[in-house]
Amino acid sequence: MIKAIIFDFGNVICRFDNDIYRAKIAEITGKKIEDIKDSIFRNSDILYKFETGLISNQDFFKELSKICGLNIPYDQLKEIYSKDKFTHIEGMTDLIKKLQKKYKIGLLSNTSSWDYDYILKEAPIIKTFDTITTSFGVKAMKPSPKIFEDALNKLKLKAEECVYTDDILEYIEAAEKLGIKAVHFTTTENFKSDLKNLGVEIE
Repeated sequence: MIKAIIFDFGNVICRFDNDIYRAKIAEITGKKIEDIKDSIFRNSDILYKFETGLISNQDFFKELSKICGLNIPYDQLKEIYSKDKFTHIEGMTDLIKKLQKKYKIGLLSNTSSWDYDYILKEAPIIKTFDTITTSFGVKAMKPSPKIFEDALNKLKLKAEECVYTDDILEYIEAAEKLGIKAVHFTTTENFKSDLKNLGVEIE
């Protein structure tokens, strides 16, 4: 019997576009977006370290400023980094509210503390979830079993009692290896259909 639904956040509850913050940085510095992307993502492990909680917020601010050639205050860079890049996926908030009537609801997300702070503002329904598991909190990122096990332990449920959804197939496969029923997220309507096929009651 399914007792909990565990959600990824990015491209499941809200879409996100990191090019938005890269474009803002490019505008300030006069650099090209692609060069900013190369500096942050391809030529540095700064995002990995930040999203796994291996560096502090202040250290991330200092490193990101140095990499991009920025000279702006902490709060301004934090806002640039997270604001405006999330947009709601239609129907997901309403679906979660319906599922909450009968099931435990968990969040399992690879994210940074900066983005998580903004997620709580952009999608306040997260505050009503039964459990929260973040990569920066657990110090492990999907597809590591550690992050999935943290979610199960917080829910106090067995793997087979949970459904997990994510837009990335690699993470779906990681969940399935642990015995979690996993659904590849594409659209809200397809997700509803997949849940019903697993015996999840929505209405």
